[in-house]
Amino acid sequence: MAPNLRQTRVRRSVHAFSLIELLVVILLVGVIAAIVLPALAKSRQKAMAAESLANSRAIGAAFKQYANDHDGALVPVNPVGKNAKANWAQELDQYDQANHRPAAAAAAGIGYNRRLSQVRRLDAIAQPARTVAFGDTGQIVNPEERNPDRWREEPSAKPQVARLFETPASNEWKTSRNRMVNRHLGRANVVFADGSAARMPVSRVGFQFEAGHARALWDSQ
Repeated sequence: MAPNLRQTRVRRSVHAFSLIELLVVILLVGVIAAIVLPALAKSRQKAMAAESLANSRAIGAAFKQYANDHDGALVPVNPVGKNAKANWAQELDQYDQANHRPAAAAAAGIGYNRRLSQVRRLDAIAQPARTVAFGDTGQIVNPEERNPDRWREEPSAKPQVARLFETPASNEWKTSRNRMVNRHLGRANVVFADGSAARMPVSRVGFQFEAGHARALWDSQ
């Protein structure tokens, strides 16, 4: 029996139409994924930034409480004494009251301003609300870069607890790679000497300025 040409054409049309539909669906899925996935990634980054800012606030509160309990003395970089802890982060643990989050755990990837290790007392800081005490810190790969917002963190380096960040006033400024970094959507979380916390570009901290400059927020003067 001869094949029905009309039925054959219909079948081919149906098969061809189904293939086109499949390609359209694949294309639509790709377009949706291209739109949704970056949005999800950005939302996740925002959530991480918010959590990090909460950690910074916890450190700020502990830092201020420590000074209150020690007659205005700042927590030392490396505590000494019979009951001293291993580092500033562990020393602040007992003062952290935010969600019972240990300051040492919250301090992973956070650096203490080396400049303040030479100050020792809170009342020696001229403007605590404009002096950065802590901030997102890591090892950078381009310490010769003059624009702080272009400092790139070493991707393979793990966040360390109780790190220090260098300043233009320190002897290690030109040799050390420990710097503040824009870790969260082009911003760094910082803690001021008055215990408050904020998010800002590293360039706002003023590492491109020398000590004594009005825009050098890393300087205690």
